[in-house]
Amino acid sequence: MNKLIAVVFTLSMLLTGCSSKFAYNNIDWLMYWYIDDYVELDKSQKSLLDGHVEQWMHWHRQDELSEYKTQLETVYQQVSAGHVSKAQWLNHFEEGKQHWVRFRDHVSPELVNLAPKLTDEQVNDLFAKIQKQNEERIEKRADRTFDERLEKNIEDTQDNVKEFIGKLSKAQKEIVVNYADDFKSSFDLWMDYRQRIQLAAYDMLLNSRHEEGFKSSFLALLSHPERYQSEELTAISAHNNQVYASMLEALGQSLSPKQKKKALNEIEDLIEDISDLQED
Repeated sequence: MNKLIAVVFTLSMLLTGCSSKFAYNNIDWLMYWYIDDYVELDKSQKSLLDGHVEQWMHWHRQDELSEYKTQLETVYQQVSAGHVSKAQWLNHFEEGKQHWVRFRDHVSPELVNLAPKLTDEQVNDLFAKIQKQNEERIEKRADRTFDERLEKNIEDTQDNVKEFIGKLSKAQKEIVVNYADDFKSSFDLWMDYRQRIQLAAYDMLLNSRHEEGFKSSFLALLSHPERYQSEELTAISAHNNQVYASMLEALGQSLSPKQKKKALNEIEDLIEDISDLQED
C-alpha cells in the first residue's frame, strides 16, 4: 500500500518517490526515462509524443488539479471535524479511481493513434521486457513464505501510516496487525489478469495495428480493462477496499491531538502543492 493519503487521490502516475511538484513539472522527461526501460523511440516518435504530452499536461493542469484539490479539501474538513468514516473512505476510494479513469479516457484515443507508429521490433521488445517484469514479480513473491509476506505487508503499512500521522502507539500498530489478517491475496488473480490483457494488446499491436478495425479494438482494450478481470478478482478487490476503509476509520478514531495535527498538516501541504502547480 502506498502512502496513506495516496488512496484519497491519484496524481495519475505523477507521485513518484520525489516531490510531487517536481515530478509534475518534469513529467515529460520522467516519462521518457520510464518509457526507455521498455522501448527505444526514434526521433519522429518522440516528436509526436512531445506534442501529446504537452496537450495532456495543459488539460490536466487546467481541469484535473482542481478536482484533486477539492477532494483533499473535503478530507481536510472531515479529519478536522472528527474522523473519516468507513463510508466516507469508500467514497474517496471511488473518487480517486475516477481521477484515474478520466486521465485514462483522455489519453487513450491519442495513444491509439500513436500505436501504429511502432515497429514490429519495438512491439516485440516492449512485451518481452514486460513479460520479464512479470516473471521477476512472480519469482520475488515465491521467495517468501506466507508468513513472511504478511509480516512485510504489516511493516509497510505501519511505515506508511507513520509517515502520515507520526509515531504509532502500540494500539495503533495492533490495529494494522488485526486488519492485515482480513485482507485476501489477489496476487495470482491479478497476475493472470495482467498477462491476459497484455497478451491481447500484444496480439493487436503485432498483427493488426495497420488494419481498419485496430483503433476501435485497441481503444476498447485501453478504456475497458475490467473486461479482462475475473469475477473473483473483482470481488476480492471490493472486499479489500472494505477492509482497508475499516482500518482507516479505526486508525482515525485512535489519533492523538498531535497525530491529528500532523495529518492535517500533511493534507494542507498537498493542497498547497496543487495550488502552486495551478499557478505555474
